[in-house]
Amino acid sequence: HQPLFQVMFALQNAPQERLELAGLELRAVGREAVTAKFDLLLSVTEVGGTLRATLEYGTDLFEPQTVERLAGHYRRLLEAVAEDADGCVSDIRLLSAEEEQRIVVEWNETRREYPRRSLGELFEAQVGRTPEAVALICEGEAVTYAELNARANRLARRLRAEGVEAESRVAVMMERSPALVVALLAVLKAGGAYVPLDPEYPAERLRFMLEDSGAGVVLTQESLCEAVPETAARVIVVDSEDERQRVASLGGEDFSGGVGAEALAYVIYTSGSTGTPKGVGATHRGVARLVLNSGYADFGPAETFLLLAPVSFDASTFELWGALLTGARLAVMAARRPTLAELGAALGRYRVTTLWLPAGLFHLMVDEQLGALGGLR
Repeated sequence: HQPLFQVMFALQNAPQERLELAGLELRAVGREAVTAKFDLLLSVTEVGGTLRATLEYGTDLFEPQTVERLAGHYRRLLEAVAEDADGCVSDIRLLSAEEEQRIVVEWNETRREYPRRSLGELFEAQVGRTPEAVALICEGEAVTYAELNARANRLARRLRAEGVEAESRVAVMMERSPALVVALLAVLKAGGAYVPLDPEYPAERLRFMLEDSGAGVVLTQESLCEAVPETAARVIVVDSEDERQRVASLGGEDFSGGVGAEALAYVIYTSGSTGTPKGVGATHRGVARLVLNSGYADFGPAETFLLLAPVSFDASTFELWGALLTGARLAVMAARRPTLAELGAALGRYRVTTLWLPAGLFHLMVDEQLGALGGLR
């Protein structure tokens, strides 16, 4: 673009004398400009007591209908000023009635109907529709919806035996794996609300989150036991041999915690960059509204989501429940901090179609692993 400015307004109102030559009649010949000098140029010429305006624009930047709409806004501005020269510019309505209807009414019509039940009930309903479909894939492991449901039901009964009831906070500190998904689902089925703990957080922050949330139970793995701060919460090591046998002896039939759509589903803590971290609670209804009959993305059995975000980051809500409540597959990224190449390989290996990435990471993938993004919808 031009180095000094991109938009220009030119008013050509200097008096023009009629040029006369002996024996010749002269008249101006118009020509159509084929090259725009600026991104946008509004040129106004005074001819016979009237003003004629021309908009010249760069076609690499603007579509014809965009410039026509801009010209309409300018025309309505001039008409309003002519009607009331003492009015305020801020009071002038630039939009046409059609534009105002589209922008203010049509684009804001976001009301949607969605089921107002607990996430556990919604998941069980999906299990009933696609019991043998693959729900989880991770490395060489594949878990069907029926298998995932049964495993979560057993662990939910174990949590109930530990006193977990409606809206009890249950901390979950586990690596990304199918076992993590089982644990989160089990907490909801037991009626509780999960509080995700990132194993890489400092011990002081983890202790604060446990005490502040009032979590009475912590679900973790043997490899992370030493990182769990000592608090009054009871620690359950889900992959210990004793715990596996105890859970395996429980029933895998559907188990509902008896909570409704307004109950607390999880508590995620803010970064604390502006002070003490704050726990933010989300209800079952809020999660369902995010992913069911949303209208903004494709959800369903044809999709494969990637669980890439830490569960302590709210992007995981979209990844987890966008898949498991709609019959899609959830591919679990086991590596804690994958490289761009590892992420690209996972997208191809699992045939991921739906992905949630921060903008910065997305641009890095475009620069370094563009071919890996070809399967995304």
